[in-house]
Amino acid sequence: MQPKNLFALDLGTTKFCIAALLWEHNKPKLRIIDVPADGMHRGMVCDFTKAEKCLKELIEKVERELDITLERVVVGVAGSHLRSRIVQHSLPIQRHPCQSRHLRRLLEEVEVAEENPFRELLHCVPIGYKIDQREETDNPLGFTGSQVSGRYFVIDSDKDYLKDLIRICNANGLEVQRLYSEPFASASVSVDDEAKRLGLAVADIGGGTTDGIVFQNGKPVSAFTINIAGSMMSKDLAVGLNTTLSEAEAIKHRFGISFYSEPKELRHELDPLAKKVFVILGSRIHELGSHLANDLKDFRGLLGAGIQLTGGGSQVIGIDKFLSDRFKVQVSVQKPQLPLKDCENLALNSRYATAIGLLNLELGRSKTLESEHGSWSKRYLDQFVNWIRELS
Repeated sequence: MQPKNLFALDLGTTKFCIAALLWEHNKPKLRIIDVPADGMHRGMVCDFTKAEKCLKELIEKVERELDITLERVVVGVAGSHLRSRIVQHSLPIQRHPCQSRHLRRLLEEVEVAEENPFRELLHCVPIGYKIDQREETDNPLGFTGSQVSGRYFVIDSDKDYLKDLIRICNANGLEVQRLYSEPFASASVSVDDEAKRLGLAVADIGGGTTDGIVFQNGKPVSAFTINIAGSMMSKDLAVGLNTTLSEAEAIKHRFGISFYSEPKELRHELDPLAKKVFVILGSRIHELGSHLANDLKDFRGLLGAGIQLTGGGSQVIGIDKFLSDRFKVQVSVQKPQLPLKDCENLALNSRYATAIGLLNLELGRSKTLESEHGSWSKRYLDQFVNWIRELS
């Protein structure tokens, strides 16, 4: 049986985009279509009417170019209303061997304990278990003890804001299948397992915000949002160079901070505009780096793989070297990779990391359901889908 087509919606500050994973003759094909965003500020809807109209324009473009009827999407959630934390919970197992049913029950109790009438749980990821007072392990199955304890990485969101996101989609005839946090999504396609084990911070520099997530020993342990990103850089250039915003955007991508990247003896050969752009952009990027350093201060000395940049803002020429030199930490730029065999990737561009990541999370969920058919995981996810429909 041919797999179902998947569609992911990223409502960004500077663009609305749909990532479509289509199966043609049982081979996957990735298409990404976008339009300039409207009604958004710092990763969140600020004008309901404008955002709704912009989404309608995107849907019409997708349906026209792909010759389909778009009905269902998974949607990314971003903004400063996202919160992350690590929670712990224990379950008595009465000196019996730990079994899968104990871990399922433990997770159920964690989610019940984290229920909040104003917040909605988006992710609850196990990051380690203990049997009694023994050393923490990733896999406690089979060990005998009095109790099993688990640590979980949790991301939740403002529930009322999620209702508004869903209403915007419903108003355009879209059924929201699932909601995922955007930093979790972009990290899922931008980081390899070895880097996660060494310790790594992923920073997705979007249009309105820089969203990040920190990994330790292969597991997510913290998430953050910084209200400095690509559109702010472009506005700085527009003011500093007395030009239009569209021209400033083009200049940003043409020069970046290449002036800094060149050897000092060769800088006099560069276009004089390159130095002006560096002075303006360098100040804003240094500010971004300072906020990153502050958000990551608790992990100083623990990020063996450094900081990895993705998102559209990571395409500023020289941003990785500049931040690495200024803050004395390894900084690299990574393009998203969708781990799907035989996929025809038409647009694996960093500016689409979130949309591609949303597809990746949904693919992972589908594989989990296939391997655990009829299990607790499927029942829980079905309940979540029903919750979304109740908001419609």
